Amino acid sequence: MNKRIFMCGLSQESNSFNPILANMEDFESFDAYWGNSPVPERFCLPSACGMYETFSEANTELCCGPVIRAGSGGPVEHNVVEFFLDSAIKQLKEFGNADGVCIAMHGATVSDKVEDVCGYIIEAIRKEVGEEVVISASFDLHANITEKIMKNADYVSGFQAYPHLDQKETGIRAAKRILEALEGKTMKVARVEIPMIASAHGYTTFDGSLGKLVARAKKMVSEGEIVDYTIFEVQPWLDVKKMAASVIVIAQTEEKAKSVAKDLAYENFKLREEILGESFFSITEVINKAIENKSGKPVILADSADSPKAGATADSATVIEYLLPYRDTLKCAVAVSDIPAVEKAISLGVGAIADFNLGATKAPGLSKPVLVRDAKVMSIHEGSFYTTGTQGAGYKRYLGKTVILKAGEIWIHVSSYGKFEGDLNFYRSFGIDPAECDLVAVKACTSFRANYEGIAGEICNTDTPGAAGCVLTKMPFKKRPVPMYPFEEISEKDISEPKCLR
Repeated sequence: MNKRIFMCGLSQESNSFNPILANMEDFESFDAYWGNSPVPERFCLPSACGMYETFSEANTELCCGPVIRAGSGGPVEHNVVEFFLDSAIKQLKEFGNADGVCIAMHGATVSDKVEDVCGYIIEAIRKEVGEEVVISASFDLHANITEKIMKNADYVSGFQAYPHLDQKETGIRAAKRILEALEGKTMKVARVEIPMIASAHGYTTFDGSLGKLVARAKKMVSEGEIVDYTIFEVQPWLDVKKMAASVIVIAQTEEKAKSVAKDLAYENFKLREEILGESFFSITEVINKAIENKSGKPVILADSADSPKAGATADSATVIEYLLPYRDTLKCAVAVSDIPAVEKAISLGVGAIADFNLGATKAPGLSKPVLVRDAKVMSIHEGSFYTTGTQGAGYKRYLGKTVILKAGEIWIHVSSYGKFEGDLNFYRSFGIDPAECDLVAVKACTSFRANYEGIAGEICNTDTPGAAGCVLTKMPFKKRPVPMYPFEEISEKDISEPKCLR
């Protein structure tokens, strides 16, 4: 008899410092699938695609429940979580007698009522199916893997790559753990916590010491020493009571899982200073670099603190403020999300010249409005473009009504919903060629580099305001655990002992 598998998914990366709650509309905008209908050609979560393909190839009796996602942003309205959970459990009951449940999640999801949404969901599903059904979950590399998750999920698999180039593969890994367990393979999962956080701009898994550590762990998998691993560098903009970086290791014995998890965790702990990244440039320093630049290629100002992919609001106009004294001498491309400014430009029409107050319309506590005088409305757009980036070309993205303003030589991309700024077509599709500029401001952390390195003279991580502030010690944390690096120094004694909770 074929094994009976139920799968579902909810993913959103929450930023506690973003005051705008993510609602149902944010999830529906990503082609939400609510189950009880033909399976789409492609789920909105690549990890769910990997799960579906794996279970289909294994000839399981598969039931696909809801699979939904939203972009990074503020905490989720809890009614969305409950609607998802009610839908999933109802369909799970209708399916009946599942042998396994596979769940695609992010792992850093917070609601306005629950600090650990993923643990909350997995716990509810565990209560529904009982202790004998195998539950496996996939997560982002930036997940906050809590004790509640570990007590209720038999297997945990996370992205092993940052930038995230292995999302589908992670879903495949999560699905394989269920199939292996149902075939009788014995596997134990160990977790070690490290009380440290680091801004996502400061590291990748493809180079540096972290890259070497990841390569070492991958080698252990390929040589059969362990079954699987994930090094979770937790999303740093969660202001919650329980959070930590963690290492998960799956091995055939508890002893091996614990020993390797402890070893990898200690090595990750040693990298805590390195993965904070290089020191930041000030906005003034980056502007001076652009003025002095003779390469013929633009200087890229990484405004990662206001990155929408890190959950920020993309409404800071601080960079524009610093550029205004050079408006007639420095050709620049810069963006801001500002619905009132978009509406004003549309009402004035193309060709109009007016003064615009830009910025601080969504998170006024994090930046301030900037007055831009005599800006010309160059064009008005519906706000759609197709991606050209390394993490997926040809995807249609929507920014809401969008206008292009020009103040001297400063081209200002003003959208209703600042998103997807790391893709070159974010500018190009609206008549701005970044390659022809002296300075380009990009509200993004790390993944944009793959797109911009080919045209950039230099890429500069810059100290700017925003909900995803990269100088973490400046952020207004109120609930975080203590000790937590880099706020407090930590030692090896602060690393948890490895535990297998199932």
